[in-house]
Amino acid sequence: MSIWLAVSLFLLSLLSPLTYAANWHTVDQYTTIIEPVKEARYLLPNQALIRGQKCAALIDSHGDFVALELLIAQIRSNLTTPLCYIVVTNLDPKQLSGLVLLKSAFPESTIYTVKDTSSSTRPLSAIIKDEVEQKLLGFKQSVLLSEQRIAKAPESEQLMWIAKLQQAKQRISRWQSMPIPHIEQITKVTSIELGNYPLLLSPIQGFKGTALHVYSQSNQALFGGHTVNLLPYVAQTNSSRWQHTLYTLEKNSQVKWILPGFGKPYKRAQLHLPLRFLSLLNAPDTQLQIAKLRQDYLQNGISAEQFDAYFEQAEKQKKHASF
Repeated sequence: MSIWLAVSLFLLSLLSPLTYAANWHTVDQYTTIIEPVKEARYLLPNQALIRGQKCAALIDSHGDFVALELLIAQIRSNLTTPLCYIVVTNLDPKQLSGLVLLKSAFPESTIYTVKDTSSSTRPLSAIIKDEVEQKLLGFKQSVLLSEQRIAKAPESEQLMWIAKLQQAKQRISRWQSMPIPHIEQITKVTSIELGNYPLLLSPIQGFKGTALHVYSQSNQALFGGHTVNLLPYVAQTNSSRWQHTLYTLEKNSQVKWILPGFGKPYKRAQLHLPLRFLSLLNAPDTQLQIAKLRQDYLQNGISAEQFDAYFEQAEKQKKHASF
């Protein structure tokens, strides 16, 4: 790779937010779905902006600081009320790390997520601090490497790149100065009010264990993050409680449609797909059933290759449980 290509790729990732501009989809006068660009659809989760008469709530975060800064600018230009709440549906460190930027931009907001009650868990602030420090360390190392590469180029070619690297350093320094935010960690169903528009936050068992989903009675929408992905990514050895959560949601007639972490919104009836996926992990002699499920996923826009990769991942987790 050439000097300039290596440097330009790094600077593009750090200084070109338009590359990461998300797609905004209006559902109704209260609800906007924020969908990542196609290239990032399996890297960054869906988000939702819910607007009431008095304030708004942002559902979910992620760890791409450049994309988040652009999102913050878009939120400021679109909102006519304060952003009162930021709600995170799972405890994935990458998603939590973005809260540093969001809280800095909206200091009056209250952040909610679920409390992990397992005895071995570390404080959430320490988890976020470590994730942010690791991310910034990677940026700093890339800056240092870029400086070394630029120094080897003819002096006449260095000026533009030096200026861009200075911008990158300033951005990293600003991110480093942001404090770790306080987060309200809930253990029971909690209602937040946006102004004649309530949202219900419910602790559940799902993706990677303890999780959260958000329910809007106004349009019967459920925002469940990765727990309700149509194609589950299983990253735990025991998915039985996750399966029970999906079963409960499937029977809940108050839910009309669902926004997953990855993929497009879907109707509650389609929960039969992830439910069958998880149930087949614990069933004997399932090859015919797996083949039928693979075909059903294909009819819902998910390729056989992607299905097989996810099911193989899930089976690996199941095997780990036996050791």
